[in-house]
Amino acid sequence: MTFNQLDKTFNIETMEFESTSNEVPLFSRGNKKQRQYIVVKARRYSGRGFSYPWRDPSYEIGDWFWKTVSPKDWEDGLGRPNVPNSDKVGGRLWKTSKAYRQDTKQYGYYVERVA
Repeated sequence: MTFNQLDKTFNIETMEFESTSNEVPLFSRGNKKQRQYIVVKARRYSGRGFSYPWRDPSYEIGDWFWKTVSPKDWEDGLGRPNVPNSDKVGGRLWKTSKAYRQDTKQYGYYVERVA
């Protein structure tokens, strides 16, 4: 069930925020076709807590999202999403990899739900 369906069921209006042209989304959801453009690099650990969809019920095993960072931050290992303990996210397991997207020419982190 999606959030739009829940809103309709409970007769709730979801607040929409206007975005400015300078805003960059924190992450973007990917699909299976785009996955072929991910070039994974060596692993490192650090991150940013629950700002990401760790508990989002629409993310199933095999789904993933992309966190874009600058090339300098990418080289320095900064901005990596920090996967919380699986107990805190309902038993879900995630894998984070330093990667480069060939289709969008972006450096960042590829985060996939593995269980």
